[in-house]
Amino acid sequence: MKKVVYKLFLALVFILRKLPVSLRRGFFRILAKLAYLFSSKTNKIIETNLNFVFDGKNEKFKKLDKNEIEEIKKYSYFNMLLWAQSLIENLDVTDVELKKDVTIENQEIIEKLKNENKPIIFISAHYGNMDMAGTYMNRMIVQTHQVMRKSNFEEIDEFIIKAREACGSKVILRSGAVKKLVKALMKKEAISLIIDQNINSKDGTEVEFLGKKAYQSSTSSLLARKFNAVIVPIAMFNKGNYKYKMKVYEPILPIKTQNEENDIKELSQLQANALSAIILEDKKQWFWPHKRFKNHYREIYEKNTNNK
Repeated sequence: MKKVVYKLFLALVFILRKLPVSLRRGFFRILAKLAYLFSSKTNKIIETNLNFVFDGKNEKFKKLDKNEIEEIKKYSYFNMLLWAQSLIENLDVTDVELKKDVTIENQEIIEKLKNENKPIIFISAHYGNMDMAGTYMNRMIVQTHQVMRKSNFEEIDEFIIKAREACGSKVILRSGAVKKLVKALMKKEAISLIIDQNINSKDGTEVEFLGKKAYQSSTSSLLARKFNAVIVPIAMFNKGNYKYKMKVYEPILPIKTQNEENDIKELSQLQANALSAIILEDKKQWFWPHKRFKNHYREIYEKNTNNK
């Protein structure tokens, strides 16, 4: 059955690549609208997260009105489908088109670190156009080793890996990734990690994220400390009309004292602060359908989504 599904998927990708740009993008916009209309459980998760984070307890997290919540719900589906759309479109995009569609802010930060031969750990979130960020980074700035989570559909994973590697990325599957990341950093090569997902206490460090307690992957902190690597937060903002802006943020320098546990915690919190600030620049572009806070606040999802 999976082989049949995969062949149908490849056929759809082939057709979409041949369609005029306007029709292809229209197809994904329609899918996004349908997803919004028929995904009631996911809509409840989005609303739960928004009401939980934007609880009005301070100026930074003002309560949202119903209209803004609905707009963020709709945008969430548009953005999810945009990731898939960009994965397909970037198979054929030229360097000239990339330069036309993407602007970059603070690229000099990366160039300085490259000139100093510093090992770089790029961190980002499920935010804006992640696939466009990977394509632009690898083709226009620096090649990176990118960690990818394996799904239950091996054939689709292979397609995604080939697509991303065609754009210059060196894809590493999450299982057993640390050894490969270590080798890359030892060679002073850049790696790229997405660290905003929910994670358990065994694999992460407790931080304050968007004003709430959460566990965050400690991999970037451990590697930065061990290899004296500089952590660079990045984000690719959707600017409308399928134009984008990549923004490079102030580097987070490695910390190494006699207290390793405290170093990891401090580095992890600095990264959580950076990602929180990015999300608050344009809140609708983050991946709100994810149960980000379920390890500390499981009850909010059980109460509001009836999905244990």
